[in-house]
Amino acid sequence: MIPFWALALVAGTAIAAVLLMLAARWLSPQGLFHDSVPAAAVFGVLGVAFAVLLAFVMFLAFDNYVRASEGASREAVAVSQLARVSRLFPFAQGEELRDDLGCYARAVISDEWPLMREGHESDVVLGWLEKIETTIDRMPIDDAVSQIALNHWLDEQAVRREGRRARLAEGAPTIPAAVWSMLVLGAVLTIAYVIVFADRRERWWTQAAMVGTITALIVSGLLVINFLDRPYFEDGAYIAPTEMETSVRLIQERVGAGAQFPCDAEGNPS
Repeated sequence: MIPFWALALVAGTAIAAVLLMLAARWLSPQGLFHDSVPAAAVFGVLGVAFAVLLAFVMFLAFDNYVRASEGASREAVAVSQLARVSRLFPFAQGEELRDDLGCYARAVISDEWPLMREGHESDVVLGWLEKIETTIDRMPIDDAVSQIALNHWLDEQAVRREGRRARLAEGAPTIPAAVWSMLVLGAVLTIAYVIVFADRRERWWTQAAMVGTITALIVSGLLVINFLDRPYFEDGAYIAPTEMETSVRLIQERVGAGAQFPCDAEGNPS
């Protein structure tokens, strides 16, 4: 859902640009250009250059957003599959692995998800990963079923690991400050160039519509890039831990409603 402040920003900048255009009409009744054809040609070059830059950065931000979403999804599905594979291990170790996976998922949701906004990972999550690896290392593999289970486990662990890496890699904003500076400068120059085309010999409302539309479109594009570049911030493009929550529910159903994980609801060891 698009936040209210974003809609207000788009509307406010469009109105401000229209007011500046009206002021330019009042200050220059005959317009600033004796011949608007060369000026229009310059604007065409400027507009195309900015549009290409905006589209390229938006594509980059969208690609990063998709990788973050797909990584989180792969990790959650892998956690659920690991819990299923754990049933093939000896009962004591398999039960311990399922419980630890449930706590891992809880810690990802409650602790690591907010930390990703600053590009950090959770020590609690790392603790559960270490505990899971320790359990696997001391697992008795003395029959064909256990060997097959271990092979499946290692495959799903690789998927979970890659999914988590992708999720963490896209946690913090990735668009460099220099690129943002170019985008903002290009937006200001493009809008300003449209405003200086103000001419009292033209209908004011047609020029107001032109300036307002272009301004709203440019500001909306910048906001979309900002949202896509911050996938774990709770705004217009927030990636919620929905699938990991589903994995927690599935693991809980498998161990039984009355069973208790060795952690609290936030994944902290109990």
